[in-house]
Amino acid sequence: MRLIIAEKPSVAQAVAGVLGGARKADGYIDCPSLKTRVTWCFGHLLEQAKPEDYVGGRVDSKHLPVIPDRWQLQPRDGGAGKQVKVIRDLLKDATEVVNAGDADREGQLLVDEVLLYLGWKGKTSRLWLSSLDDESVQRALVTVKSNEAMRPLYESALARQRADWLMGMNCSIALSRNLQAVGVQGAWSVGRVQTPTLALLVDRKREIDHFKPRDHYQVEAALDGDTRALWQIPEDLLIDGLLLDKVAAEAVAKAVQGQKTTVEKFTRKTGERTAPLPYTLGALQKAASSRLGLSAKDTLAAAQEIYEAKVATYPRTDCPYLPIEMHGAAAGILKAIGGEGIAGLDPARKHAAWNTGKVEAHHGLIPTGQNPDAASLSVNAKRVFDLIRESYIRLFMPPEKFESREAIFVFSSRERFKAAARIVLEPGWTKLGAQEEGAGESAEANGKLPILAEGQVLACAAAQVLSKRTAPPKPYTDGTLIAAMTGVHRLVTDPKLKARLKETSGLGTEATRASMIEVLITREYVERRKKEIHPTDRGVQLIDMLRKVAPDLADPGYTALQEDALADIAAGRAPFVGFMDGQTQAARQFTRTFLDGKLTDNQLVMHACPACGAARCAALKSKAGTDYHRCMDCQAAFGDDGGKPGKRFEDKATGNGAGERKTAAPAAMGPQCPSCKKPTFKNETKTGKSYYRCRGCKAAWGPDRGNDKKKLGSNWEAMR
Repeated sequence: MRLIIAEKPSVAQAVAGVLGGARKADGYIDCPSLKTRVTWCFGHLLEQAKPEDYVGGRVDSKHLPVIPDRWQLQPRDGGAGKQVKVIRDLLKDATEVVNAGDADREGQLLVDEVLLYLGWKGKTSRLWLSSLDDESVQRALVTVKSNEAMRPLYESALARQRADWLMGMNCSIALSRNLQAVGVQGAWSVGRVQTPTLALLVDRKREIDHFKPRDHYQVEAALDGDTRALWQIPEDLLIDGLLLDKVAAEAVAKAVQGQKTTVEKFTRKTGERTAPLPYTLGALQKAASSRLGLSAKDTLAAAQEIYEAKVATYPRTDCPYLPIEMHGAAAGILKAIGGEGIAGLDPARKHAAWNTGKVEAHHGLIPTGQNPDAASLSVNAKRVFDLIRESYIRLFMPPEKFESREAIFVFSSRERFKAAARIVLEPGWTKLGAQEEGAGESAEANGKLPILAEGQVLACAAAQVLSKRTAPPKPYTDGTLIAAMTGVHRLVTDPKLKARLKETSGLGTEATRASMIEVLITREYVERRKKEIHPTDRGVQLIDMLRKVAPDLADPGYTALQEDALADIAAGRAPFVGFMDGQTQAARQFTRTFLDGKLTDNQLVMHACPACGAARCAALKSKAGTDYHRCMDCQAAFGDDGGKPGKRFEDKATGNGAGERKTAAPAAMGPQCPSCKKPTFKNETKTGKSYYRCRGCKAAWGPDRGNDKKKLGSNWEAMR
């Protein structure tokens, strides 16, 4: 029996539909005529265990850093556990497993990790799907390869997952413990990609806040033939590329007005501009943000919907090129998406995008040739598909042809002026619109300029001083932030690092950048204001603290180099073990820095805790102004005795149940919670009856009524 495991139910249905004879079952689809079953994941069914699972309870400073000797996975909350059981049962009858995760490193990992978790050691193949239309699925089914060939991709994803855990979990806990010890309450988080992304937003805010506008000037001369020419300002008059001296501008305007000028140089040349390459996910998110006002998250969701509806190819791509082998299908695709009848469109045209040698794991985002009108798409999906449709049609249209003209004029006063114009001869693909993509011409090049001859004399009818003011940088939008994360080399000052990053990595991947923005919003480090994204005060505070003690974590270049290293693992150029050794050392170093570093100017007096002995019992004040002491490790609380911890506070009722109370410090560890799999701890009611409470979901149970008092008994509701 062959078992195909897809990343999500929609992909499983597409594969089973091509196989034929499909019959739905509980958690899978049976294709008995082919002795094949198709099941699915829901994204990652498994997640890394939490730090508290490794240390057996609350993670205190003494436990940090938590470096697992043996990494543990567990089913996610919700229906993941049930689906894992379905896959476990199906594996009992399987003679071959086909990994049909999405065609990227995360898709490779999320199926492979389930197989490892369930102990599968049999034959495993890999189904690589770039689109879900029937023809593409059929082609992929007959070209399956050994899953072992994808081992480097799996190791790259695993390295990313574990690196994120080591840095994110340990540094976040250490940072929070340090701040709690000086009276800054709440949970704080640090992330390998999250933190430098936040730093980009904070730096942009600072640029805007500290921006001081400057008035600057230019002189425009109106010449014969409705020609507008601009003064070529001498370098010695410029400050930071601007003319700040209005008097100088006025003097030049007065000197040339009404005077004759001679054409010193005139050039004209023709050129052409081909259509932009097909979209990558990042480019699509930027275009959707600019043209449609969609967030990066909504654009990705729309692109995923289009992919699952089989009308467009796989969305999480970072490659804009297309395999030449797909060019033969162009006529059919153009007909399906309504491209016929557009003047100049030629299905045989071969744009530079058709280059198999430049196609990596994925190709550019294009339509599949399925009729989009037959799919029940959401409004956003239809709008995003229109962008993809337009991008594909442009590939088969003629290039835009234009003529560039430039003239240099010299006056008797020796002042030089320049006029430039760009005349469109044939609009080609640009008649479809989307001029913001790849246009790039300066405003000065769009004026009028007749054909002139060198030595020709023209009159200057008028000259005026143009007053201008510098504008501050604009706040990031989803699209421009995605672009900044992708082209992070532009923000790096070190020339060697800049050159390296220009050819390699950015912050995160095409698949993760949108979700990273949402993480920052959820954690209240940034907020959306219409289309703009701004850091909150909390976000600014976090970056300022990190730059005091661990500036590398807020440096986009540092994280981009890690992405570069992960790409090397995926390509088989670097070992998994070497990368993880480096990440483990970094986690140890940064964790110690966060525990010991001075993050704020807050100072608290610390004493040895009478309960656990740690020298982290802080002197605090209650809301009523009463002095007391609390241990930042074990959380025990004490009254004040001459500035030192005195008598331990009595247990206080929580009001969660009849007579329930909670202890001032964590009590003895109990069994695992059957609901959320978090540890429980032992406690007592006011009347002295023992019970267990979960640290995660807060559910409570009595002890077992049998001989083993360490087991959970009836649920709290049954106790009341």
